[in-house]
Formats: sequence, structure tokens, C-alpha cells
Amino acid sequence: MRADDPRVTSLSDILSRMKQHASTSLAIAEIAGRDSVAAVVAAVHARHFTRILPTVGFTGTETGDHAAPLRAIERMKALLGTKVEVLEPLELRNETLWSALNREFADDIASRFGVWSPCLACHLYFHLLRVPVSWEHNGAPVIAGERDTHDGRIKLSQTTESINAAIRVLASGDVDLLQPIRNASGSEVASLVGADWDEGEAQLGCELSGNYTEPDGTVRYNEDGYARYLGEFFEPVGRSIIAALSAGDERDYAKIVKLTLDSKSPKGLPRFVI
Repeated sequence: MRADDPRVTSLSDILSRMKQHASTSLAIAEIAGRDSVAAVVAAVHARHFTRILPTVGFTGTETGDHAAPLRAIERMKALLGTKVEVLEPLELRNETLWSALNREFADDIASRFGVWSPCLACHLYFHLLRVPVSWEHNGAPVIAGERDTHDGRIKLSQTTESINAAIRVLASGDVDLLQPIRNASGSEVASLVGADWDEGEAQLGCELSGNYTEPDGTVRYNEDGYARYLGEFFEPVGRSIIAALSAGDERDYAKIVKLTLDSKSPKGLPRFVI
């Protein structure tokens, strides 16, 4: 089905309906580990949501106990209490999309922007998985547990700049991406979920974790290249994927990524792979 087919509902029609019927009682939760649960608790306190739809996203690179997200959801239920209804969780995955964003064009991205890691667009992938779910629930907002900094530690999958860019990407589909703990310290997160839950514990791991860190744990990267990557690839490709989803286009994600790259930066920049 083509985007210009009259049977296809336009993005403007979708957004108009969502604005008319959106409910503020339901929010969609991105569930991974401690920070994601803390984000839901904070959002419920601030926005008074009465229903939470927990969603668990997968990439195909997970390691560890696959029941960990379900235990996180059970802990979230206990923290929220009986006044908040927690719906049955949804599992979400689209490994073709993850590969197109994070693997297939690695060499091209590195040569154009001087920066690359499979982690750079991973959280964008997780957010994009929730966009159709939001549309199916009258534009319900999405709650994520990203933080600008982890008590001074840098995570390239979640920086101030990438969080802001992801918020703008989802806004292009009229989906609010809520980041209620983005300025929280580790101790503030602990106050929301309990001091007995340490960061990184009781959650799935990833085969690719730590791929951009130095042996001493520090992170060194090309900041100018990273800024260009966000502005010329991360944000435009996210918007294009949402537009394709809304129009009902054939979802050739690799084609969307390639078109985005071809329309932006020329090749041949100094290469710096992280």
C-alpha cells in the first residue's frame, strides 16, 4: 500500500483524532530495570496516572535472565499500590529495525560523522517501538527512565542531547516522551524504588555493553561528530520512520536509513570509531 493511496489515513488525521480523544489516565511504561521503574513512580506522583501499560522491548542482543523485566514490573506494582491499575505487559521487538539503525550502516555512519557505536541509536529504537502502541491507546504518553548523567558517568545511549532529540522525534508523531528522572541522582532514584535495588542489578544485560568505554571505564568520543550525528541522522531518521509508520508505507527500514544518509552529510570525514 502506497502513502498516496486514498485508503491510507494521513498523519494529520491520526493526530487530529488523538487530540480529540486522548486520555490522561493511561501511560505507557518502558520497562528495563531500576531507573525505568523509578521513572514510572515519579511520573505517577507528578501526573496522577491511574493506569500503566508496561512494555518490554527486545533487540536480540540480550543476555542474562529474561524474567528480570517481569520481576521489575511486579516491584513497580507494589510501589504504586492499589490506586494504580497495572495492565498486562506487552513484549515488543523489531530486530530488522534495530539492525538498520545500529548495525547495517556502521561503516557509512563512522565515515560521515566520525563517530559510531551500536549503542548510539539503541534507545531511539526502544522509543520508536512504543509509538504504534501509543497511537493504539489514543496518544497515551510514554514514560522512559533515561538520565542526562549517571552521577557523572557518560552513557552515549542517553545524553542530554540525545534525550532532547528523542523527545522531538516522538513529538513529530504527537507522542509525549516523558523523562521524569532525567535530572535525578542515583540516591534520588533509590529513594523512589528502595535502597536495596542497585543500579544495573536485576535487569537484562547486553552482548554489546561497554563497547565504547576505555579499559579504565572512561568514555572518549568525538563531540562535534556526535552532535552532527544527532542532528543529521538520529533525529531525521527517527522522524522518517514515524512518518512511514503513520502512512502505512512498506516498512523497509534499511531503505529509510539509506535515504536519510544519502540526503545528509557527504562522506569522507575523519574516521573515529568508538
